[in-house]
Amino acid sequence: MTVADGSQVRLADVTEAVIGTTPATPTFQTMRYVSSDIRISKQTDIPDEIRADRNVASIVDVGRMVQGTINTLLSYGTYDTWFERLLCATWATNVLKNGVLHQAGTLEKMFEQGATDTFIRYVGCRWNTLDLRLSSRQSIGANWGIMGLRSPAPTSAILSGATYTAATDTPVMNAGLNVSAMSFTGIANAPKVQAMNVSIRNNIYANDVIGSYEPYSHGLGRFEVTGSLTTLFENMDTYKAILDHDDVALSTTLTDELGNSYAIALPKVKLLDGGPTVGGNGRAVLLEVPFQARYDSTSGASITITRTPA
Repeated sequence: MTVADGSQVRLADVTEAVIGTTPATPTFQTMRYVSSDIRISKQTDIPDEIRADRNVASIVDVGRMVQGTINTLLSYGTYDTWFERLLCATWATNVLKNGVLHQAGTLEKMFEQGATDTFIRYVGCRWNTLDLRLSSRQSIGANWGIMGLRSPAPTSAILSGATYTAATDTPVMNAGLNVSAMSFTGIANAPKVQAMNVSIRNNIYANDVIGSYEPYSHGLGRFEVTGSLTTLFENMDTYKAILDHDDVALSTTLTDELGNSYAIALPKVKLLDGGPTVGGNGRAVLLEVPFQARYDSTSGASITITRTPA
């Protein structure tokens, strides 16, 4: 027997035309990723029955669903389909805005185990969350939260007629050299940012029905974009925008070394809280600022992503 090696696990993805159904003879896209804990999650019930000997009488298998995360590093063109599923919309002339379109995919993990490999698939997967992390002098992290309907029985072979497209090879973006045009419209003197986190939440929920071991379907909750900024305290402008509860437009452009770029715009943001933080001797005074985006009628969205190839 061969123990599966984490460095040889292939992650592949294909869009489902019918949610919950893997396409026949699928063309899988091999994905780039750092780690993943996608798995089938069992729900069990331990009946609270009273026994004179105080033992547990039974453990009941009542249901299961797919859930977990995929941790990646942002690179151009690699996750454009995932951005569509996350924002529930499609690219229109290289512009993507959050919408209400239901989309899903099938994920497949192939575990290399010598003569006989193991294939585990997850069907009806929704892209529920994204945590985008920008920290000075570090690669840009993009961590995706997944919810799925079911996982068929593991197999030792690819699906009939399946093919695999090679992973992209565009450079990983970093927050040192690849972030430009960071703009804070509504703040007279824009702050210098040490770190920025953007969290996108679809708040997807499972619809359960009697007689079904797995979720019947998924529903879309309220779309929310939140985040936080760590900025240097150079002047009072950002702090004043917090206190005045001003509308601020936040945008930045991420450009790789080849010239490919994503421009991310949050046209209406509220700075929710924050004040100067004194960390001690030998440290700059910082502003830790949580924020939340809201609907902007001009753009017709809470977030807009514009992609520009080199």
